[in-house]
Amino acid sequence: MDFYFYLTIIIGFSLIYYGYVKKKDNELKIKELDLEEKKLELEMKKLDHEKKTSIL
Repeated sequence: MDFYFYLTIIIGFSLIYYGYVKKKDNELKIKELDLEEKKLELEMKKLDHEKKTSIL
């Protein structure tokens, strides 16, 4: 009985830890994608500004 109890506790904590790690990994990927999106927007604004100044 004790073996199965401790085994259940260890598996439970392992699953909780695995979920925590995956959540943090997904949050990091979302932040990286947001940063990449901001970089692209900045590049588009730079190109638009250069286009406007070259016309003048």
